[in-house]
Amino acid sequence: MSHPVLSSARANRTRRFSHAEREKNNLTGLVHPAHPRTLQHEIHRLITALQGLPDSLSRYQFLMHVLANDEQLFFAAVQNNVRKLLPMIYTPTVGEACQKYSDLHIPLRGLWIGIDQRGRVDQVLANWPETDVRAIVVSDCERILGLGDLGANGMGIPVGKLLLYSACGGIRPEHCLPIVLDVGCNTRSVRENENYIGLDRDRVTGDEYDDFMEEFINAAVKRFGKSCLIQFEDFGNSNALRLLKKYRNKLCCFNDDIQGTAAVGLAGILTALRVDGVASSLEDHRFLFLGAGSAGIGIARLIVLALQREGIEEEEALKKCWFVDSRGLVYNGRENVSEAKRDFAHDVSPSVAQVGNSGLLQVVKAIKPTALVGVSTIAGSFTEDVIHEMAEINERPIIFALSNPTSKSECTAEEAYKYSDSRAIFASGSPFPSVKLGDGRTMVPGQGNNAYIFPGVGLGVLLSQTTSVPESMLLAAADTLSTLVEVEQIDAGCMYPDLSSLLDISAAIAKAVCEEAQRLGLNQADVSGLDVNKIRQGMYEPGRLMN
Repeated sequence: MSHPVLSSARANRTRRFSHAEREKNNLTGLVHPAHPRTLQHEIHRLITALQGLPDSLSRYQFLMHVLANDEQLFFAAVQNNVRKLLPMIYTPTVGEACQKYSDLHIPLRGLWIGIDQRGRVDQVLANWPETDVRAIVVSDCERILGLGDLGANGMGIPVGKLLLYSACGGIRPEHCLPIVLDVGCNTRSVRENENYIGLDRDRVTGDEYDDFMEEFINAAVKRFGKSCLIQFEDFGNSNALRLLKKYRNKLCCFNDDIQGTAAVGLAGILTALRVDGVASSLEDHRFLFLGAGSAGIGIARLIVLALQREGIEEEEALKKCWFVDSRGLVYNGRENVSEAKRDFAHDVSPSVAQVGNSGLLQVVKAIKPTALVGVSTIAGSFTEDVIHEMAEINERPIIFALSNPTSKSECTAEEAYKYSDSRAIFASGSPFPSVKLGDGRTMVPGQGNNAYIFPGVGLGVLLSQTTSVPESMLLAAADTLSTLVEVEQIDAGCMYPDLSSLLDISAAIAKAVCEEAQRLGLNQADVSGLDVNKIRQGMYEPGRLMN
C-alpha cells in the first residue's frame, strides 16, 4: 500500500526528506538514503541520468515520470537547466512525443473531453481534482506544430505549455489544466494504431463542432470563473482565427499559435532593426511571408499594429506585408483568397501577377522584400537561389525560418549564412547549432521560441486579472522581449535573449502586460507599482491581488 505523502507528486521529496520530516510523516524506514540529499544533489543526479539515455524520446518519458513522482525536483531541474531541458519537454521533442503518444509509457496528465460526452462537459470538468484552476491550455489537436492532425495524441502540447507556465512563469502547477477536445481525427495512420487513445472517427465540423466548443467554453467559465485564462493551442487554420475572433472579447483568452507567435516573431524583427546595415525604422521594410496560415497572419497583424503606433495609416501598414500561399502570391484580383488573407491582397502590376505562381524565387525578385518569414512547414523551401536573391537585394537580409519542428524548417542556419555570404540575419522556430563562418566568426542563431512569450503573458494576465487579452498586450510583450537582447548577442547573430534567463524574461513581460492592462482599464487587480524582481521571486500570488 502506498504512503499518501510518497504518492503525492506535490508533497513527495523522495531522497530529500529530512530526518524531522521522516518522523513527522511516518516515513522512517520507507525512504532512503540514511543521510538526506540536497535538492541540488538530486538535480545533478537527474541530469546525469538523462545523459545516459539513448534518445530524446527516452529523456521525455523519463522526465514525465519524474514530474508525476516529484514536482519540486522536476521544476527545480528545469529552472536550473532551462537551455538543456527545454528542448526535452517542449519543442522539438514534444512533436515526436505527440506522434507516438499512444505508445508511450508515461503517467496520465490532463483531461480528455470527447465529442461523445457532448451534453455533459460540465460533469467531465467536475472530475478534475483541482478546483482552483486559473490557466487552461486547450487543443483540438488538428494542427500539432507542423505535423498536422494527430487527434487525441496531441495532449503533449497542452501539457508542455503548462509545464512552462509553471517552470518559467511561476504559476503553480495545481492551478493549471491541460485539456484535449477529442472531436475525431482525419489522419488514418493515427487512428489505425491499435493503441490509439482517442475516438476512432472522422473530425466533427460545422454546427456540431461549434456547439461542442460553446458548451466547453461555457462550462469552463462557469466552473473556474471569468478570470480563468483559456489559451487556444494548435487548432486548424479553419478554426483558429475564427474562434479567437468569436471569443476574444467575451472571455479571458488568447491563441498562442497566432498571438504568441506574432509577438515572438515581431520581437525578433525589432531586434534585427538594431543590426548595422539594416534600416532602423520598421516603416522602411517589406515583409514576405511564405505560408498564409494563422501564424503568418498573426505576425503580420502585429507588425501592422506596430506600424500604426509609429503613425502609419492602417492601409499603408498592410501594404508592408505580402503573402505566398499554396497557390502562389496573394494579390488583389487573384481567385481563392480567403477572408483572413484579404487585407493582405494588394494591387499588383500585370507582370507581377504573371509570376505570382511561378515559385518563391520569382516572387522574391518581383516584391523585393527586406525580410523573408517562413511559416509554411515546407522543409527546404528557402533554397540556395532564394537566399542568394535576398542577399542580392539587401545588404543584410532578414531570413526567419520559423516553422516547427526542425524537420519542417524552411532552411537551416548554416544554409542561411552560406548562401548569403554570411550576411543573413537568421532566426528559426526550432533550435539550430552555432555556425562557424569562413572568416572565423561564430554565429549563434536565435530560436524564435514561443516560450519567450506565453509564460510571461499568462502570468501578467493572472496577476492583473484582466478581462480580455487585446493585441496591444502582445505588442507590449514583443517590445519587452526585444529590449532584453544584449548587444553582444546581436553581434553574434542572435535576435533573442539567452533562454537560460526565461524566468527573468517572463517576469519582465508579465509586468509589461500588467501595465498595459492598467492603461486600458482592463485590470480587476491593483497592479500599480509591481516590481520585476518580486515577480521573478514569486512574491505576488496570481489571483490574490484583488482590490
